[in-house]
Amino acid sequence: MQKGLVSVVILNWNGENFLEACLRSVLRQSYTLLEVIVVDNCSSDGSVALIEKNFPTVRLIKSKANLGFAAGNNLGIRQSQGEYVALLNNDTEVDRLWLAELVKAGERESKIGMCASKVKYSQDRDALNSTGVILYPDLTAMNRGIGEKDIGQYDSSTSVFCPYGAAALYKREMLDSIGLLDEDYFMYREEDELGWRALLERAFFVVYGYAKMQRVSLSKHLTNIVSYLK
Repeated sequence: MQKGLVSVVILNWNGENFLEACLRSVLRQSYTLLEVIVVDNCSSDGSVALIEKNFPTVRLIKSKANLGFAAGNNLGIRQSQGEYVALLNNDTEVDRLWLAELVKAGERESKIGMCASKVKYSQDRDALNSTGVILYPDLTAMNRGIGEKDIGQYDSSTSVFCPYGAAALYKREMLDSIGLLDEDYFMYREEDELGWRALLERAFFVVYGYAKMQRVSLSKHLTNIVSYLK
């Protein structure tokens, strides 16, 4: 493990149309102590060729099968070297200060194990997708602020249940303590299960750090998502 290093793990499956924008936004980060790892989940498009041609500093891990979200990300995490691990979806673009703000939030207390981002939709950049996941009284986990207009109501750091998995920062110390993503989950809700483990262990907690990013409309890629789940 290298102290201060952030390992950005991006899971990709047939993301040729939006992966380049994602990678360029990561490589523009003001926080420069980072390694970028793309785990390709056996894509059938030109994703691998795009990375090999245009991003020589990005470490590419080629899976021989579609492992799903949890196992695919775990493959990247296990081969990473950072004190922090940032998981980022391939259909996202991040603000230049994204990592700097998340690391700053994580450094406030030693027992902060995860940090959440402010996620907005790219087709309506005033609309929030998530400011971290919260628990309702019936223990339902839900993205905080989803669908709301962003008027600064979530610009202060606060505790949340867990980060939204599309853009999450984890301390390696926490992952070493409670384990990685549960690979029984193929796609969706893996971050919630990890949040429950952290909560039940009572050794780590989560903070929402005001770090901005936007997400490409999922409706544009519905065919990809349906195929991914088959």
